[in-house]
Amino acid sequence: MQIERTHSWRKVGVQCLLLAMPTIFFAIVILYKLNEAYIILQNQWLYQGIFFLLGIFISLIFYGWRFRFTSTIITLGICYFIGYQIIEKYAIGEFDMFFFIVQYLIFLLVFSIGWLVGFGFSRWRFFTVIWILFLLAIEIILISKIQTISAEAIIITFAPVLLYAFYILYASELVRNLNEHQSSFSWFLAKRVSGFFLFAIAIFAIIFLMFRKDLMNIEHDWNKVQPDYQANKSNSQSMTKSNHDGTLSPNGQMPLSGSLSKTKQLVFVARLNNFFADGKTQNPLYFTADYYTRFDTVTQTFETDSLMPFNDLFKPDPSKVPLFFTKTDSLAIKNSQAIVDRSVVEAEIYKVALSPSDFLAPNTAFSVQPIPVPREYGSQYSSAYRAKMWVSSLNSAYFVYNPAGNTTLEDFQKMRFDLLRKDTSYLNIDTGFLQYYTSMPRGKSYQKIVALANQITLNDSIVIDKMLAIRNYFLSKDEFGQPLFKYTDNPGVPGLPSANKLDYFLFENRKGYCAYFAGATLFLLRSLGIPSRIATGFLTVDRSSKNPGWYWFYEDQAHAWVQVFFPGYGWIDFDTTVPDMNTQQAPQPDGTPPLGTQKVYFVGDGIIKKIDSTDKKLTLYVGKILYRDKSYTLKSVIPLQMNIAFARIATDTGVVNIGMLKKGAHISAASYNDRLNNIDIKRSKDTAAYILSQLKEPVSIDEVKIIDQSNVTQQNIGSRHSFLQSFNWQQIAVGCLVAIAFLLLLILLSPWLIWQYYQFRAKKNTHWSYRATLYYLNQLGYSRKMQSPESFAMLVDKKFSTNFSQLNRIYQKEKYSKNKPSAQEQQWSKDFFRLFIQSLRKQIPWKQRTSKFFNLYYTLNFFIKYV
Repeated sequence: MQIERTHSWRKVGVQCLLLAMPTIFFAIVILYKLNEAYIILQNQWLYQGIFFLLGIFISLIFYGWRFRFTSTIITLGICYFIGYQIIEKYAIGEFDMFFFIVQYLIFLLVFSIGWLVGFGFSRWRFFTVIWILFLLAIEIILISKIQTISAEAIIITFAPVLLYAFYILYASELVRNLNEHQSSFSWFLAKRVSGFFLFAIAIFAIIFLMFRKDLMNIEHDWNKVQPDYQANKSNSQSMTKSNHDGTLSPNGQMPLSGSLSKTKQLVFVARLNNFFADGKTQNPLYFTADYYTRFDTVTQTFETDSLMPFNDLFKPDPSKVPLFFTKTDSLAIKNSQAIVDRSVVEAEIYKVALSPSDFLAPNTAFSVQPIPVPREYGSQYSSAYRAKMWVSSLNSAYFVYNPAGNTTLEDFQKMRFDLLRKDTSYLNIDTGFLQYYTSMPRGKSYQKIVALANQITLNDSIVIDKMLAIRNYFLSKDEFGQPLFKYTDNPGVPGLPSANKLDYFLFENRKGYCAYFAGATLFLLRSLGIPSRIATGFLTVDRSSKNPGWYWFYEDQAHAWVQVFFPGYGWIDFDTTVPDMNTQQAPQPDGTPPLGTQKVYFVGDGIIKKIDSTDKKLTLYVGKILYRDKSYTLKSVIPLQMNIAFARIATDTGVVNIGMLKKGAHISAASYNDRLNNIDIKRSKDTAAYILSQLKEPVSIDEVKIIDQSNVTQQNIGSRHSFLQSFNWQQIAVGCLVAIAFLLLLILLSPWLIWQYYQFRAKKNTHWSYRATLYYLNQLGYSRKMQSPESFAMLVDKKFSTNFSQLNRIYQKEKYSKNKPSAQEQQWSKDFFRLFIQSLRKQIPWKQRTSKFFNLYYTLNFFIKYV
């Protein structure tokens, strides 16, 4: 029995073109966003898009016949089950089987959605409404993942889905009510679809222009309340906090909460010049932000203390330091009390989401130097700085948990432990220092911690061995061979609100994240009289094999660990957080590092006296300069003219335009011009003034950093525009109108342009003479329609007294006969075309010719019927 068709092949083709293709494109965009948000999808959005494409196309073609939905779904389910059985039978190993099954289930889900969408488009009239609601729900979920709410993000996210929603509603009804047998079928569809898009784009543009201020207000209001919203999430804590400008900063305190929230957002990228003795193996170090030395027993929160003794935390504001100038604090080195096996290590930090005012570096930092981001990476990184640290050769991110089987690291570990075992006494350490860093809260809960510490280290007398005993305790197993302590982002809280959370962690729950492990370790060590403190910042993950020394830091790498003081060696990192065995680390690809920083020859720092935006020149009251890597301070400011025509102007949030330079602003201006290196520096009372006097003005500038605009006069202070506000909408509107006008003119002239093409080709052979003649007749309103070529030629000859029938016979002979036209016939064809056009022009008035010739319908009709 022959199965009847529901839709003709022509209608199925229209469904695939007008419904399936836009849906596939939009689905791929959605899949891309979902893969960024959810690790389990394994970043395979392209393959998943192909699965969806297969599902929707096969379904549309399949349901073009009168197949029932229930029977086909049952058949499809049987095929799915057979596929599952094949994978289960031939997969080797548990891991491979699990991987293949997960991938297969993802395929089934995506393919099935595509299949259902194809069925809905083919058979179910109200399916488009359900489909649109489904997509809107997904978009809302994806918007919830956005870290920085802005007008741009709202528009970019919602505009495409709304446009697609309106289009699919319109197109589905258009296809459903389509008359396949009407004349000018293709022209009808093209006219309807293009008309819809022109109308929709115009409506969207009008709505955006009308409500633009409201969108900006949403952005402004959200940025004001977002930090409070993040801070007040139900019993959830983050190691970072969101600022009003959308950037991230270290939290500044560490409460013990029931859950930890974190994202995969890239925060910064760093190059760390720290390797083992072989010069090849990387020795990563944790990047420190704060030290927590106080504990609030009421709120159970670890806090910073600006009055902590021997404060070795170097915490400058890089955004306030002039470009290429260095800020140094040697007191940090002195307060570290570290004199054994220390050396200076350099690091370069490139900020992505990190706040401009924040400074992160390994322990113990003492110097910062802002540097420009290479131009080709300006869109990826907002600002950068170079840091110097007084680093212990015994310190490493591998201090506790080494990668198994790495001989270099295992030998290094053993060497460190042997060295630290030689130092067993705190007799010569400042008494106040010891009392502060070994202080413990009082109470029953903390007495239990003291007893546990003594029990764990019962057989150990040396500090490092006690540390290792605590490490081994957290790594120990219970009577069932399972880990005694487990890592989790959601440890929960004790049943009683006032209960001690560290007590609950150590003796009951034994589940927690880094704050719990660091806090418990701190009090275990202090109860043994070992000076210690909590450090917070970012743990360093070594996954950049292609670019040794480069590390990428994501928000989920924000971390807390303990530092232990060893006389002579100073503070050493000690991380006891157990590995997370249940959560797979996100496959975050590390990009290309920002290489290519140029050598600077001159930097001037001062206040803008005058700015000429037209000529792109400014006059700077210079207060200090940097020349040949040496800083000079002037006794009095000197005006210096600068050419900034080719300069990149930036703040610590990214590149800005010249309009941001205002009179009274504090800036630093750098030049890479090696000709400035030729000045013979003379010893004088004011070397800086002499250097400035030798510069040829205006000095060519390559980099300008805006440091402070607080001195800018009020009339020059503009509101801080967002990305969308920086556009000149009037110029964009004019540009769009000009482009549309040009496109319309091109479309209107297309019949004439096509005629010029055919007329040029008609001089070559009979084929093109015949095609050009047909096109000319078509444009004048004489098309062949349902007639044969011979009948049409005879009709033309009868009306215009021409010999078109002869040209038709020569053309048919050339196209179908084995005997090709003679040279005389080919020459006649060329002559005929010229005489034929002249004859028609004499018989048809020019007004009639012009009005018909530029009829776009005739042109489209010609290509539908003759091409």
